[in-house]
Amino acid sequence: MPTKTEAISKVPFFVNFTPDDIANIEPFFQEYQFSKNQYLFWEGDAATRMFVIKSGRVKLLKTSASGKDMVLEVMVPGQICGGGALFAEYHRNGAQAVEPTVAYGLSRESYDRLLTKYPEIARGIINYLGAKLMDAHDVIISLVSSKVESRIASVIVRLCENHGTRTKDGILINIRLTRRDIADIVGSTVETTIRTISRFQKQGLLNTVAGRLHIKNLDAFKEMMRAAR
Repeated sequence: MPTKTEAISKVPFFVNFTPDDIANIEPFFQEYQFSKNQYLFWEGDAATRMFVIKSGRVKLLKTSASGKDMVLEVMVPGQICGGGALFAEYHRNGAQAVEPTVAYGLSRESYDRLLTKYPEIARGIINYLGAKLMDAHDVIISLVSSKVESRIASVIVRLCENHGTRTKDGILINIRLTRRDIADIVGSTVETTIRTISRFQKQGLLNTVAGRLHIKNLDAFKEMMRAAR
């Protein structure tokens, strides 16, 4: 489990900061603990703080017009949850702990003070927002695709880009996501997701290593994404 200093130093805004800078920034973050199924914030809540996940998992939820909760993404340690709180008046989606979760919160007021002291944070924010915009574009493409395999391929590509480590024969995704997690993200049933991933495995596109997906042919999944556009 990462320390508070390690978790904060991996925030995109602060990756180029010195250890002394991180030590000065650390007190602005407060630790919060959430039980399984507890909400960090609800869709429509006033956006007062963002969170850096230290341990556990958090799913981002958006309520559809029919009242059904759609899973947008599953966040893991090291990722930012509720980053829009730094810019927006209210949260556009909810965030719920999938399991007991510890997170460090940064209030908007603390962020404003940090920005005054470290104006270079603004450049990191621009890079962060640009990356999130590209991710949002990929999510939209994935959701409008009629094929489950294309939607799962999109998730696999994003996971490789954000959490992948290159091996001698592929890319190992360094987080554990259950088939339920993946099914929720792509808007499919668990059974269909299991069948699709099993088919990918039989085709030699991936395998499983200690509960993690090992992607053996990333280009094939990228091609599935392109074919869906």
